[in-house]
Amino acid sequence: MSARDHAPLGRPALALSVLLLAGAASVAIACGPDFPWQLLDRREVTLAETPANPFAWEATHLVAAPADRLKAVENRRATDDTRAMLRTDAETAGLAPDAPLLIAAMRAAGDGDKAYALGEKLPAAVRLYTAAAVDYQTGRLDQAAARFQSVLDLPAADSASRAVWAAYMLGRVAVRRDLADSAAAFFAKARALAQAGAPDPLGLGVASLGEEARVRLTQAGLTVQEAADDDTPARVAPTEAVQIRAIGPFDTNALAQAVNLYAQQAAHDSYHGVESLYLIAVYLLENPAPLKAAITDPLVQRLLAAHVLAFETDTPSWRPYRGMDPTPPADPHLAALTTALMEAHIGETGGPAPAAADQLAALAYRKGDYELAARLAAMKPGPLASWVQAKLALRKGDLAQAAKLYAEAAAAFPATGDGPQGNTMTAAERNRLIGEGGTVALARGEYVVALDLLMPVAATYWGDVVHIAERVLTVDELKAYVDAKIPASVAAGWAQKVDNTQWPNTLLDTMGVGYKYDESVDRLRYQGAPLALRSLLARRLMRAGRGKEALAYYHDPAVAKDARAYMDALNDAGGAWWPASRARAWFQASTLARGRGMEIMGTEGAPDEAALKGAYNVGIGQANLPPTGATFVTDGERKRFADSALQPDFRFHYRHLAADAAEHAADQLPHTSQAYAASLCWAVTYVQSTLADVRYLDPAHYASDPYWGPILAQNRQSEGRIRALYQRYVATGPLVPWATHFGHACPAPDFDAAAKEWWQAPARHVHTWVRQNHRKAVVAGAAVLAVLVAGTTLLLVRRRRPVS
Repeated sequence: MSARDHAPLGRPALALSVLLLAGAASVAIACGPDFPWQLLDRREVTLAETPANPFAWEATHLVAAPADRLKAVENRRATDDTRAMLRTDAETAGLAPDAPLLIAAMRAAGDGDKAYALGEKLPAAVRLYTAAAVDYQTGRLDQAAARFQSVLDLPAADSASRAVWAAYMLGRVAVRRDLADSAAAFFAKARALAQAGAPDPLGLGVASLGEEARVRLTQAGLTVQEAADDDTPARVAPTEAVQIRAIGPFDTNALAQAVNLYAQQAAHDSYHGVESLYLIAVYLLENPAPLKAAITDPLVQRLLAAHVLAFETDTPSWRPYRGMDPTPPADPHLAALTTALMEAHIGETGGPAPAAADQLAALAYRKGDYELAARLAAMKPGPLASWVQAKLALRKGDLAQAAKLYAEAAAAFPATGDGPQGNTMTAAERNRLIGEGGTVALARGEYVVALDLLMPVAATYWGDVVHIAERVLTVDELKAYVDAKIPASVAAGWAQKVDNTQWPNTLLDTMGVGYKYDESVDRLRYQGAPLALRSLLARRLMRAGRGKEALAYYHDPAVAKDARAYMDALNDAGGAWWPASRARAWFQASTLARGRGMEIMGTEGAPDEAALKGAYNVGIGQANLPPTGATFVTDGERKRFADSALQPDFRFHYRHLAADAAEHAADQLPHTSQAYAASLCWAVTYVQSTLADVRYLDPAHYASDPYWGPILAQNRQSEGRIRALYQRYVATGPLVPWATHFGHACPAPDFDAAAKEWWQAPARHVHTWVRQNHRKAVVAGAAVLAVLVAGTTLLLVRRRRPVS
């Protein structure tokens, strides 16, 4: 008896609407994070943009890396109270328990002599320095200088604790007396003492570089107006509280000295040094006369080029976006620097090579003066110059020359460390350079080469690696690459060396979503791209029906075990003798596909996004290629992309495969069995799990949206399949107690009972026929009995007949 004969299921439309509404809540699409940058998203922009380091990085690399032991001690957001606390902690460290109270009383005395009298129990250097600090604070500079000097005059063992402090403050006294050379000498002495090992808990050795630079800045005819000028050695001057203004004739040599000192301070990782260089660069770029005078100094030239590269708009990559004004904004600093360079004849043919020739070449490229960019790049060989030349080759359409120059630029980087200061780029820019080389290789149709170039920077550009590995290379090409570059022996060694608790999740941690992979399920993100690529290959082989080969590439043994179980279930489903056994195998395959499908066969990129644990349907790799006619996309890549399309091409495609398997299980079962209804119920559940929550979207408005359009289309197909499965059950299945919750409360199929149905169902049909056709049954029974009797008689007669 089928379900359609019963009144409780007489309103399937209502039950189906409830089923679809509840199912839609199973997957919610929220506003996503900023996904990792991918070079292949907009290749024409990627390959047109100007290389540029962040300004802070450039500022800390203007001079050679310091070889001394000095350390900057700074807190960008410290308040006056915080600074006082830091000073108190430093000046009371290692003293007697009552020292903090004594020093506090001395600083509150308001007079150096009174303070000195209060500090009788303190060590001589501490007593003299604290009393001198009170004199300085109250403006008694002569007394302050005398006591600071007295600290330095003590025997070395006695003066050590305050020697750096005293020399530093003598420099501050000299500054207030307008004794520039004397101030510079004392600041240099403070550094020398710190380098020799004298205690410097407040980082005054590094701070003295900035103080001496201020002296030279004043000599250059400029001044820095700060919010406060107290006696706190480790004071902080926020950017918004600092201004540079002219106070006299401009002196180029003094400015160059100031820039050099600030650069040394910045090289010690001093934020104040970086901030001061920024302020000087802005002042020069906004004041033509000082700019014209200073532009010939090599260090100033590099500073200004670094500033403009870091902060000005990259005109070649500017594109209208969602109605934005397509006109690029003005670049006043670029124009000012360009004018100053031209007026100083810097970079002209036959002239000396500018110190910042490679940076200026990048600026000329950004400005659109490609002839000048080529000339400047040739003047100072190096990674940045070769990078600019590669971009110029791309503009001419010479992909072969561009590839050669990208390789040349990558080879110019030192094997370890940053190399010589001023001739390097940040790790991010180096990765960008290597990644662009891979982009060019892809544009040349060198698909395996492109993957090989991108693998060293896969932690940064994993999405680009995924696109090539999953959608461009054939399965055999990818397998050959992995076997050659990341064999099982290498993978095993890698797994042993990596500390899973420390290895960063480069994809998700950098996006700030705070998500961590379950290491018991999949530890690939903690162990880097090599293992992730092997797992990607395993899943791709499984999708290609090459499961036996796939098993060797799964990194997690638990995933490999589930993959083998899935394969065994499919084999049993196709080869088992009894229908109930085939149904059981199909259902086991459906359970594994639904529960472990992401790990067994999910795509690393779109649409499954295993790299993001399925949190989004886009973000890693390419969901679609750029439109026909887009630059740097070959016809070969387009064909390979189409050939490698997922089947079915849906998000969580393995959940649809799970539904297919559950429906195949139902195909093997008697329609009257509980297992038949339960298998269809689970098929509905699996399809429901693919629905996204789009209840608040207007389908007419979002149908053409690049993100929501495909989701809406997939929802429509999934909803259609849910209807079909439900109608199949209504038309052919048995009435079960849980039918009103079909697709939401599915029991385990009873395959043992279903197996008995194959024998019990025919017997029940015969019994029903006999009961309904009694006379016919009697006649038929008599006929059958007569035939049996006749046959038996004939057999006995033949046995008794003698042999002739």
